[in-house]
Amino acid sequence: MVDINYMDNVKETVEFSQSPRGKFIQAQALYYGIKKLSEVEGVMREVSNICDMKYLLDVLYPGFETIFDHIENEMRAVK
Repeated sequence: MVDINYMDNVKETVEFSQSPRGKFIQAQALYYGIKKLSEVEGVMREVSNICDMKYLLDVLYPGFETIFDHIENEMRAVK
């Protein structure tokens, strides 16, 4: 259940988003969002959203794409 005190919730959310774990989760969401959106073909492909997400990943979370690529490659090698 969500705490009634909205400002405490906002403060906790901002703190989490700025923590190493929060940054990792946000970068991971962008990484996999980009991958899935890039699979869409034709007119339904949201090119501008993909570009904006890539920009955010590159600028706000530099180096994370390499980490996630490495993890995916390792997972493929194990299969």
